[in-house]
Amino acid sequence: MNDIKKVIFMILLVSCFVMLADSGYILKSIGFEGNRALSSGVLKKNLNLATQSLGDKIFFWRTQPYFNEIYLEEDIKQIIVQYQQAGFLKVEVNAKREINEKANKIEIKFIIHENQPVLIGKISYNIEASGTDSKKTVQSLLDELSADLLAQKGDRFQDNNINSSVKQVNRVLRNNGFPEPETDFSIELSEDKRFADVTYRVNAGEFCNFGEIQVLGNEKLAESVILKQITFSENESYDLRKTQKTQQRIQNLGMFQFVTIKSMLNEIENNKVPMEILVKELPYWSVKTGVGYGLEDKFRVSLKVEKLGFIGGARRATFFAKYSYLEPYHFSLDITQPSFINPQGSISINPFLIKEHEESYDLQKYGFSTTLRQNITNIANTFIKYKFERDNLQINSDLTDELLNVTQENYNKSSISAGISIDDSSPAFSPLQGYSASFVTTLSGLKLGSEYHYLQGLIDLRKYNEIYAGAVLAGKVKAGIMQPIWGDDTTPIDERFFAGGSNSIRGWARGEVGPQSTDGIALGGESYLEFSAEWRQHLWRILSGVIFCDAGNVWAGYDEYDLNDMRYSAGLGIRIDTPIGPVRFDAAQPLWSADKQIQLHLNIGQAF
Repeated sequence: MNDIKKVIFMILLVSCFVMLADSGYILKSIGFEGNRALSSGVLKKNLNLATQSLGDKIFFWRTQPYFNEIYLEEDIKQIIVQYQQAGFLKVEVNAKREINEKANKIEIKFIIHENQPVLIGKISYNIEASGTDSKKTVQSLLDELSADLLAQKGDRFQDNNINSSVKQVNRVLRNNGFPEPETDFSIELSEDKRFADVTYRVNAGEFCNFGEIQVLGNEKLAESVILKQITFSENESYDLRKTQKTQQRIQNLGMFQFVTIKSMLNEIENNKVPMEILVKELPYWSVKTGVGYGLEDKFRVSLKVEKLGFIGGARRATFFAKYSYLEPYHFSLDITQPSFINPQGSISINPFLIKEHEESYDLQKYGFSTTLRQNITNIANTFIKYKFERDNLQINSDLTDELLNVTQENYNKSSISAGISIDDSSPAFSPLQGYSASFVTTLSGLKLGSEYHYLQGLIDLRKYNEIYAGAVLAGKVKAGIMQPIWGDDTTPIDERFFAGGSNSIRGWARGEVGPQSTDGIALGGESYLEFSAEWRQHLWRILSGVIFCDAGNVWAGYDEYDLNDMRYSAGLGIRIDTPIGPVRFDAAQPLWSADKQIQLHLNIGQAF
């Protein structure tokens, strides 16, 4: 019985201690003073204490982030550890509290005295390798690497840089014939603890070549198609970079759910590493349907049917059909041959039949395009595309006077486009970080009875920065220009630039920004400029909020850019995450336009 009483007493004692530790104050802010080497953002990431987020303030019924004295003590220790890992062994950290009794809130400021850091002294290597020649090879590789190591003599000693240098050593060895290197390090502090000598202990293992190559998991695609993508050969010096490049090339065929290349290190014989390529094929037939609604395209429905291994090999064929208010019908077939000319290239042909409906015109077109693509890196590719189409254009009857020079009914268009695109943003649907850029130039009027002759260029730049967990600052700049050439004095209305709408300058309706007829119908223009900035804030579960500002305009002539003649808007938005991208609802108010009212926008996917 006494034991039970003791247990109950201990539980009550601990509960009271925790209750006393929680002061009941809402933590308003966390600040830092004296932190020169480590930013406040870096220090905040690992803290137990947390301040009120925007979501906490909006959803006030959620548990609020109360100040806790125990967490504060743990955070002081955590900051000290971070500084010691960054080379400041004598760092001092204290916490200053400012309490607002009336508001029941507290502000915390960490006062940091970094003091003198430890610097890297002498750097040396202790090398083990199988054979004298191998040891000389390793020494030569490390001599070349030394200047590129992240941790250099005289630098501030940082655990991360030392560990990264270890990875650099192992990477260089794996890329030059040593598949199983093992590297660690030892540190010796000087008596005054001002310098740390670093010794890398490198066990390079055996020098090896690639051995037998085996492909597994391919049930339908011929092994010969896969082997053509391999960048290494049997008896060639082992190089991890080539296995990674091969994996990317095989994945680029578009035939597999995953591709794994495994070095069979447990089966090395006669200094040869057997290689195993394991693939998992995608279904050879797939069907995807989509149904949605937007304020611009109204009800929409789409169908996508894909066939892999089309007429054998790694070719694929994709049939796409769509209906919406803006596209009463859209039918297209895309046949792509990957690994064309070289493993990084592809060619595709795309016949189509499309009808477009805009306030200014109705356009029916059919034709085809042929596109050559070349991957430069994992994030960059170039293309060149030839396109021929037969158009039937019907201008809105109210625009007859404004568009006297625009050809209607049946005519041909023949054009060639070239461009480059770079995409380092991630994840796909709602990027948190990275950037993307595309540059496209089009020349129209290439024989075959082409009606219009013009030169067009378009630039699209986007940048994403995750300021802190759940908050992203995104920006976009787009600019375009098109000029009639070879004696023409006008450009086709369907190829002109338009602005305004859910994916452009919000606050205006689709195509409303730019040249208009006397009846207020969009005419499009030959000069185009647009800027956008968004603050995206996660609020609660699948719900996020957005504050944005858009600016830009469209001008009639190709040389009429005027930064003093811009349209501006600002607004708020809500995003609901779904597996196919966020559902987006925006409300935007045009600025400095007294006659304009709030415009609502509903669509799928981020604005950019």
